[in-house]
Amino acid sequence: MIWVLILLSLMLLVFLLAPLWQRSTAVEKDQSEENLRLYQERTREVADSDLDDEQKTALQLELDREFLASAGTGQATVTDTAAVRRWPLALAMLAVVVAGTLLFYHFWGAADEIRATELLEKASQVELTQTERSELIERLQVASLRDPDNMEWEYLYGRMLMLDNAYNKAADVFSDILVRLPEEAVADRAATLTLLAQARFFAADQKAEPEIYALLKESLDLVPGNTQTQGLAGMLAFELNDYRSAIDHWRMVWLNLPDTPESQMLAQGIQRAAQRLQEEGESVDLSWMKRAEIKVFVDLSEQARAAASPQDTVFVLARAVSGPPMPLAVQKLTVAQLPQVVTLSDAQAMAPGMNLSAHEEVTVIARLSKSGQPVAQSGDWQVLQTPVSNQAPGLLKMIISEPVQ
Repeated sequence: MIWVLILLSLMLLVFLLAPLWQRSTAVEKDQSEENLRLYQERTREVADSDLDDEQKTALQLELDREFLASAGTGQATVTDTAAVRRWPLALAMLAVVVAGTLLFYHFWGAADEIRATELLEKASQVELTQTERSELIERLQVASLRDPDNMEWEYLYGRMLMLDNAYNKAADVFSDILVRLPEEAVADRAATLTLLAQARFFAADQKAEPEIYALLKESLDLVPGNTQTQGLAGMLAFELNDYRSAIDHWRMVWLNLPDTPESQMLAQGIQRAAQRLQEEGESVDLSWMKRAEIKVFVDLSEQARAAASPQDTVFVLARAVSGPPMPLAVQKLTVAQLPQVVTLSDAQAMAPGMNLSAHEEVTVIARLSKSGQPVAQSGDWQVLQTPVSNQAPGLLKMIISEPVQ
């Protein structure tokens, strides 16, 4: 398309410059005719004068030289001056046309991408109608074909095909993406493998097949911590009678879930898989399914209590010994409630995968916060113990006694 627009621009350039050439030729012709008329008129005047022959000859020679000089330089000066005056205007018009052409091409060529973005933004707020969904799928397909190097459009196209129940087409799209993804794009390859497995699973009427399970295991080899992939892999392993693998997959999912109805349903699946193994004569250890729980006795030292007010906030929290600083479990009290026994458990998890049961060893902190914020600041008091088992028996005694500098 861009070459067509460039060709049109060149044609426009010829169109703009043609009048200049024609006009210059006309000016040159008009000036030549005027010079000839003046030369002939003055020649007649010399011939009709009363001068002698020698003087007439001298004047005629002078007229001849002037005529020749005007023919060689005067016309060129007029023509060059006219051209110099018209070139800037022609070039300015050409620049405007080229810039406008490129701008027009940009918006014209990106029309599908712009409309697709609008529909995607709308889909994030409200549910699209069937007509809008069909239009979005068509726009995404065109955008992915126009710009094959930008696989984001193709990825979105595949996802929309999945939502539209076109699973076979979606599988073809994800297969194409997987072929073109570089080996070093580990996270992208893992995500695409999972999507490809999902598309083929639904295309097969949700029938477990070894080839689909192999795709999920390949994805988990790249990114083991993806709980969504682990959950689907566990389901396919169970359907393929690989109960040991099903328990291994579901174990990671269960450990990263708080104590919710969802995790309780998953626990039932784990127990069914364990029962099948026991029926086959295999032993199964499910002791890890006991939810982590730490009981903490919290109080203030005399010095900390002297520096505190009854309404000051006290935080009791546990965070991973090795991992992000986000708390795995937290309880909030006031000084007036101390001394107190609190329980840290998965029920207080702040994010998926960030719960007490997922980390065998934790750091337990009790902090008197003068600012009311959970992050330690100068003027606060605290105490910590590490490492602490997430299945610590008995009561963990913590007396807040150390000032934060």
